[in-house]
Amino acid sequence: MTELPAGLYSAYGRHLAAKEERVRGMLAAHGLGGLFAGIRRCPVEGGFRGHASFRLAREGGAARALGVDPRGGRAPLEDTLWVLAEEARPTLLRVRDVVLGGEWAEGVFGWDVRLEHGTLRAHVTVSAPGEAAPLEPLCRALAELRGVLGAAVPSQGVEAGDAWLANRLGGKTVLAHHRAFFQSNLRLVPEMVEEVQGPPARRGSVVDLYCGVGLNSLLAAGPGTRVSGADNNRWAIASAARNRELHALHAAEYVREDAERFAAARAFDAPDVVFVNPSRFGCGPGVPEAVARWRPS
Repeated sequence: MTELPAGLYSAYGRHLAAKEERVRGMLAAHGLGGLFAGIRRCPVEGGFRGHASFRLAREGGAARALGVDPRGGRAPLEDTLWVLAEEARPTLLRVRDVVLGGEWAEGVFGWDVRLEHGTLRAHVTVSAPGEAAPLEPLCRALAELRGVLGAAVPSQGVEAGDAWLANRLGGKTVLAHHRAFFQSNLRLVPEMVEEVQGPPARRGSVVDLYCGVGLNSLLAAGPGTRVSGADNNRWAIASAARNRELHALHAAEYVREDAERFAAARAFDAPDVVFVNPSRFGCGPGVPEAVARWRPS
């Protein structure tokens, strides 16, 4: 078990206190300060993330693996595993050993690991120049590791094993291509799912902006729910389309389009639920106004 870094909680507390003050000030400027109850601290024991990036550093011909410590940036891989789910850490060490243990290490820049919710199986995406020596043997070796569901080298068009993570959430399987964004906070997602699956009065129609792989609308929808989702990421929309078929949501459509353009062009009449889940940069111009025009329940 990786020990938690010294001073973690004090640094984390200072960071969140500063963020709380900034958010409270922003809301108060619009008369909304009373809606903010503060930011709830995320427990970190046992790991809380399901996504990590590792890079190779070369010194004197020898390569070593570096991970990311949220407080201070790049650090030796072993010192960064505390952020990841504890059960998956042995898999990540096996991945490191395979990458560093073969002749292919010369052509590798680094790798990303994504963990399935519910199983903690890993998908490994290797970063390498397209003109590097073919990395298909590395891909196959990684995909054969215990705890790894698949591996890929996108720059070379090489894949082995499964390219789709089958996340188990809210009693459903939610497919996500390894190149599509999926929320990586393992503590947050189950609570989001519980909120999404809560009991609204009706769910006959759902609009899902910045829909990603369709997580929110998929979990909220019933067999006859009319779903309209939009996202500009090709891998996310490909995942949403697979989820639509997997769960027989025949009245659902997911389109690859900027949410801003989608919102401006559509005229929904009082949809039952609207999900708005943008990146950390927030909604694009016109999106809040469009949602207000639709008058969602």
